[in-house]
Amino acid sequence: MHKNFIRAILFVIFCSCPVAASNFTDAVSRQVSIPTTPQRIVSLVPSVTEILFELGLEKRIVAATDFCTYPEAALKLPKVGGYADPSLESILLHQPDLVIAAADMNRPALIRRLEIMEIPVYVVHPQTVETTLATIENIGSISGAEKQSTLLADTIKARIEKVQAQVAKLEPKTTLECVMLQPLTVAGPDTFIADIIDIAGGINVVPQGPSRYPTWNTEALLTVNPEAIIVSTYPGQPQPKYYFDNWPQLQAVRNQQIIEINADWIHRPGPRMILGIEALAKALHPSIAIDE
Repeated sequence: MHKNFIRAILFVIFCSCPVAASNFTDAVSRQVSIPTTPQRIVSLVPSVTEILFELGLEKRIVAATDFCTYPEAALKLPKVGGYADPSLESILLHQPDLVIAAADMNRPALIRRLEIMEIPVYVVHPQTVETTLATIENIGSISGAEKQSTLLADTIKARIEKVQAQVAKLEPKTTLECVMLQPLTVAGPDTFIADIIDIAGGINVVPQGPSRYPTWNTEALLTVNPEAIIVSTYPGQPQPKYYFDNWPQLQAVRNQQIIEINADWIHRPGPRMILGIEALAKALHPSIAIDE
């Protein structure tokens, strides 16, 4: 076994001193005892890393995943691997007093092993805009930054309400969000992006089905014929403006409503979701006012 791994385990077993702690219930109804002001946080969730930075807690983050890429300073954090398969050894080497994980990203086996070692693991599971706002406030509560998190959540809420007040007076536009282009993968109704579409004054055209992110063929695309299509550019994927030129009969193509939005703004349930909401609302309804 790696010597550093042994040292990390010995630290957990012998060097941990009793500290004041509070009990919290996480997103999957687990009871977690967390130090009153955790000082060594490992974030296994890119959106949580963004939240911690927004709350001014970046100096407490001792490690994060390879996918924690924002803000730029997050790129310099020590890495523990991918969010789906982080290294237990790397996590332990950073001697965390709190690990924040995601219910839909991190394996239960990893969480259980950390629990056995008596390392607090708080699990988040934001699936809507509302639960993302709650997650921001919960992160503030468990980290001792309640005032900062309340202010951040309230600021985002106020901007959302401004968008909602304006689009409520307008006709919603049928909208399709493409997660990938090859194969054509779209976002169904029970997704985070579907909630963003609704808030921004759109109607998600993907029907309820067995998959939250179904793969579509050309026939399905032409059948729904949405007024707007949301896309994000990814390495190795075709450029959206050229990809949809293959179907000039689509009204989204005819009306130049192929809307490119930063993927992180609409796929990461974190503070930047408000940028995605505002960008989409403005693209769907150019007449509304968005504060720059």
